[in-house]
Amino acid sequence: MTARLRRTLQVLMVAASLGAASGAWAGEEDDLQRQIETQRSGVADLERLDELKATTDEITRLRAWLDEAWALRSKHDYDQVREVLDRALKQADLIRAKITVSKLRAQAQRREAALQDTRNKIAQSRKALQDTTLKKKILEGGSQ
Repeated sequence: MTARLRRTLQVLMVAASLGAASGAWAGEEDDLQRQIETQRSGVADLERLDELKATTDEITRLRAWLDEAWALRSKHDYDQVREVLDRALKQADLIRAKITVSKLRAQAQRREAALQDTRNKIAQSRKALQDTTLKKKILEGGSQ
């Protein structure tokens, strides 16, 4: 093998390895981009679920983290993108939990109000019954 052929083969091997590496980076970048976009679409779902607006600050923070992940992806800092995406997933779980708690709290408050209304009606009925019983005794006492 001549030196020129050997050098050409070396250049081709280096070029092929660089091409494979950039293809792996592109695949990784595309994967991270899909994850970011998926989480962004999940934010819209979380906003729809949050009818009572109990997690607006947390949702704002989640959006900021996803923007940060997008910026880091553009800088090819994939390890940090993964860290931010993990943090964002945990934030989304926290938001779901807070939404559930706010809905349950509102349901409990409605039930407490209904219970109080029922107690008031019972008290009014007792009072009316006592008044009627007293009137009956007065009428029966007066007719004898």
